[in-house]
Amino acid sequence: MRTPDLRLVGLSWDRFEINRPFALDFPETRRACFYYVKRGGAFFRTGPGQLHYVTQGTTVGVEGHPHQWLDRSHLHRADLQRVDGGQGGAGGQGGAGDLPLELIMSSIDRSAAVLQRLPHGAVIIPANADPFAAMIRGCVELIELDQAGGGPDSGVSRRLAEVIMLQLVGFVRSQLWQGTLPGNGVLHDEFVLRAMSAFFARPGDAWTVETLAVAAGLSRAAFFERFRKAFNDTPLKTINRLRLQIAADMLGRSNASLSDIAQEIGFGSAPALVRAFARQFGKTPGQWRMQSRNGAA
Repeated sequence: MRTPDLRLVGLSWDRFEINRPFALDFPETRRACFYYVKRGGAFFRTGPGQLHYVTQGTTVGVEGHPHQWLDRSHLHRADLQRVDGGQGGAGGQGGAGDLPLELIMSSIDRSAAVLQRLPHGAVIIPANADPFAAMIRGCVELIELDQAGGGPDSGVSRRLAEVIMLQLVGFVRSQLWQGTLPGNGVLHDEFVLRAMSAFFARPGDAWTVETLAVAAGLSRAAFFERFRKAFNDTPLKTINRLRLQIAADMLGRSNASLSDIAQEIGFGSAPALVRAFARQFGKTPGQWRMQSRNGAA
């Protein structure tokens, strides 16, 4: 297994403790940011419709994307309802424990980040997503001890920050490939990870080997060879399989039309999607949707 060779230079590390209503804007796009919610709860937003309620133990990674942290007093009731349907922490009675908010923040130059072009610019690791969450929690605690005695330029803190970055990479790998590829199609190459995270962020784009190679930061030939070693198949065949898997997921969890799904995943037209879907899964999209709603897909 190959892990990224990390060199985290220009690392910053800060801690915020907030006891009153707040709205923190981070418009900077040249930095990749890491957040760890040590105590309390807050809302995190990366753009229209991308609002998340995060609580103690949650990790948030943002790559070069404007974002905002805020409490419930800055949100419309409709936003609160949309996050969790008015139940529990975000919209119900759980907000009493949101403050004080204790937030750990770190950032590096975006060019040093392994993860690139994440969907909606961010990745959120819940507190119960072990082993990743447990590793990050331990690293944060050790960095705080090191910062108390060694200062912001401590080499120990940089090494621990590299471990945190690797946990973010590992979590994204597990989410991107869970249930999407058969056998041992597991990603172990950070360059291929960059390309495929770019694809998952915009599956409807007209992806080619060339544009995937650009996203990876490699030549076409180098990218093709690395991809084939990682997955034992060509990039475009893999992309098509992933698009069909995305279509299957959308059929099971939404009422989107076939035309809308085909456009969303870059599959041309509804008839083309129906033909390819039937070849891949042995049933039509309509049959898949019906059976998935009944728990049989």
